[in-house]
Amino acid sequence: MEGFDSDTSAKYVIAVGDKEIKTVDQAARLLLESFVGIDEKHNKITFKLGPIFEAESSEICRNFSEGRHLAVLKQVVEGQYIRELVGKNKLLLLGIDEADKCPAPLAMLVRSICTHTQHKGVKQVRFALAGVSPFFQKMVKEDPGVNRFFYRTIMLKPMSYEDANELIETKLQKVAEAAEKDKIEIEIDPAVIAKVVRLSGGHPHILQLLGSHLVRHESEDPDGIIDSRDLVSSLRQICYEDRVGVYDSIVHTLELHGRLEELETILSLAERGFPTKIPKGRIYEVLGKEAIEWFVEHEVIAPSDNSYYGLVDEFLRIRFILSEADSVETRSSRERQILRDVSGQLYL
Repeated sequence: MEGFDSDTSAKYVIAVGDKEIKTVDQAARLLLESFVGIDEKHNKITFKLGPIFEAESSEICRNFSEGRHLAVLKQVVEGQYIRELVGKNKLLLLGIDEADKCPAPLAMLVRSICTHTQHKGVKQVRFALAGVSPFFQKMVKEDPGVNRFFYRTIMLKPMSYEDANELIETKLQKVAEAAEKDKIEIEIDPAVIAKVVRLSGGHPHILQLLGSHLVRHESEDPDGIIDSRDLVSSLRQICYEDRVGVYDSIVHTLELHGRLEELETILSLAERGFPTKIPKGRIYEVLGKEAIEWFVEHEVIAPSDNSYYGLVDEFLRIRFILSEADSVETRSSRERQILRDVSGQLYL
């Protein structure tokens, strides 16, 4: 996606991370596909950022065809092209959502592009990355020097119940209206909206993630209604396919530091219902201060108010609940229990 933000004098592109991205060239292509078109036959590049313009470069086209996408992105963000893209006084903001799916390649990408632009005297390129789980720690682990290219870290606070409910309801309604124009009838089960809000804890990123999966599953297996059936399929997809690498990595880190059983204890202390609420007094009594500080530092849990901790990523708890099932029948039972829990008390 591309656009222009007049308030901050920046043009921006937004790409979405993917678990299949394993190399820095694949990460570079992810961004390039958001705003650059390559015509290899005629050696032409089309820039789709604001007014569309074309340029000729056999070198860029050759690098692209050979899979050297990092080299292409470097050429795009320097000299002539950056001036054409944003002018002299505006920034080019390269945004990547769901960065937790591929933090290591993104660390290499940020380091390479930022170092390159500094050497070229280009001061107009910035990165903005977003994700649910603590991906930035993994980026720094891959390359400690990448830390100096980021000026600020923002932890988004959960939205209120009313705002979160309105957001997901509006988004799904727009989907239904768009489908109607294509002569496809889709109903929205009001109950699924409340369940999504509870599962997300009001976190805007998780709201977006769940909403997109609901729509995808209805599209792949249509029955004319977005409901709990689509929600259960979404949970399976998120925990075991779409974000499986994220949760496998978290479990690996916990095992490495001998903290897996402690997390299981934390989850066992959580009150029933969603979003997760873990009594502070009880968790300190059972595990102690040092353990709690480790989980906070590694962004597994975070204070939700004066009395409770919550999970940074609610899907981690769902993954643990489902992983404990040793058969299809047991997993189905646990999925039904999750749906019952999200139909219960709301903590927002």
